[in-house]
Amino acid sequence: MGDELAISLRAWPSNDKTTESLPYLIARINDQRGSFRNITEASLEEEIRLAERGEETDLSADEDAVPDSQDNDAKGEKLAIAREDMIKRVGEAYNTSSQALDLVSLLLTSHTPKVAEATVSPYVNQTIPFGSLGAEIMQATKEVESEETSHDLVGLGWRLRSLTRSADSLLSSATRLEKEMERESTYWQQVLQVKEAGWPVSRLPGDRQTLGVRFGFAEAHADFRDRGLAALRRDADGNVDLDHGRRWQGEKRLSVRLVKDGRVLAEQPMQSSGDDKTLSERLLRARNSLFDEELFHELNREARNLVSQEVHCMGGHVKVPYHDDCQLEISLVDVGMEEPTNSSNEDSIIPAAIATTLRLLLSHAHRQNLQRRSQPPAPITDTPTARPLYSLLRPILEIIQHQSARNTVQSEFDSLRIALSSADQALTVAEISSSLGFDRGSDSFPTATSTAEALVKRLIRPHHSQIALTLSNQTAFLLDIRTSVFPPTYGTSFQLTTTSSTPGSAVADMPPVMHFQTIEKLRKHVCNVTSLDIVAALLQSGSVPGWTQTSRYQAELQRKNMVSRTKDRLSIFIDAGGLKVRWACNDKTGSRVWSSASMSDDGALSLIDVIKKELG
Repeated sequence: MGDELAISLRAWPSNDKTTESLPYLIARINDQRGSFRNITEASLEEEIRLAERGEETDLSADEDAVPDSQDNDAKGEKLAIAREDMIKRVGEAYNTSSQALDLVSLLLTSHTPKVAEATVSPYVNQTIPFGSLGAEIMQATKEVESEETSHDLVGLGWRLRSLTRSADSLLSSATRLEKEMERESTYWQQVLQVKEAGWPVSRLPGDRQTLGVRFGFAEAHADFRDRGLAALRRDADGNVDLDHGRRWQGEKRLSVRLVKDGRVLAEQPMQSSGDDKTLSERLLRARNSLFDEELFHELNREARNLVSQEVHCMGGHVKVPYHDDCQLEISLVDVGMEEPTNSSNEDSIIPAAIATTLRLLLSHAHRQNLQRRSQPPAPITDTPTARPLYSLLRPILEIIQHQSARNTVQSEFDSLRIALSSADQALTVAEISSSLGFDRGSDSFPTATSTAEALVKRLIRPHHSQIALTLSNQTAFLLDIRTSVFPPTYGTSFQLTTTSSTPGSAVADMPPVMHFQTIEKLRKHVCNVTSLDIVAALLQSGSVPGWTQTSRYQAELQRKNMVSRTKDRLSIFIDAGGLKVRWACNDKTGSRVWSSASMSDDGALSLIDVIKKELG
């Protein structure tokens, strides 16, 4: 066993410069000899002498002796640590050699695969295909001093280029940050202007990171109320861009036209698109567009229930009857896409007034919704609450029908007045009151009421007008015209109050108050009463001596002809043609007419003159 060779598995020790350093030596001395306080010159000389004699120096004489059992334990721990370290190093060496063997075997598989297959590990054999790794012998290049200098210059150039790029990147970042600050400043300044203008700004319900502005009406229907919220997004220049969402169909407005036989007679003035307006003006235009969309939607809903009033929905238009066989054509058009018309500003007054009236009525409906919502809620039931139908077209129809009836009656009475005046018969026509007029200082409205509220109240209440007529015999008529398209009455009714100054006359015996549903019946009654009044006036004034009234309810006079022993007859009646007189005397007949178009057949002769001339 003495001839066996011991081989160390540790790596060959290398010269460590740290073992020669002063801090290492000081730590080593402290570990071997203790503190420097115990070392003296005398102790060092004694140690040198003992070393020359060959005697061992007791370095731990002053220290307590360590028990043998503790020495043995420390040695066992050191041996265990050394064994584990040796096994670890052996495993690392085996792993490294195995990997080197696999690498060499893979290189050989491209040349002699059968020989290399015996040395390849099973794992590499299953995962890596043979021949996938190859090697070539290349001639090493020799670097000269000039190439080394060139390489240094290239490296320096790359470093300079990197520094230049870094500086440019920092400058561009600073420029971009400055522009971003300008965009943010522009954006928030415009948002602040919108807030100061009174528009409510808040976060979007579905996106809490985005600001939005509400430009719609809170009392509108849910479909239009939800569309009245737009996102305030920032564009590339920092300006605020209104994002209305997917349901936005562009800017629209309500168009009202006066049409007759397919020809446009009048139209409200067109509105410009206004793309270069400020943000507040764009919000205002968007609010007006949404308001007109809701208005047209409600007009279509109401028009379906007004077919009996000749209101129709055809081809995206709501058609409402107007005077003189004309129609009001209401539609929703895109702003900037309207077709220009030749109507003047004077012709556009009626369409513009109707459009404004419709908008006022929808605002009034919104206010009613607010008042209804402010009241205590009704008890909860299983039946859903029906959506109310706004009255938008009904007030317009009332005004149109009432104005048409009043104008027709006024025209009839004026024609009658002219005809009677040409016959030298007095008739006075005067309009006492009319609900179509608007007097801000009237007693019907308190001074605290705004003009818009007073106008809306005047529009939605039943319309009526009063016209007074006074005949020559002091018979007076008071005509009350009332129009309503709401239940229970639909249309125009006429109430005529007659007052006679002659007791016991035919006019005095008639009912003092009479009701008529048509203008034709009213006209016939007024003409009949006027004829009777003229006959009574002729008899009372003595203008026709010898004549008597045939019947108290007929406008006819008679007298006894002493020559022919017959009765002469004189009839007075009034119709649409004017005042007519017919007579029959001595088997001769004749007639005269006084109308509003001409004075009379005999020039300027009055009724009494014609009677005296023809009948004596």
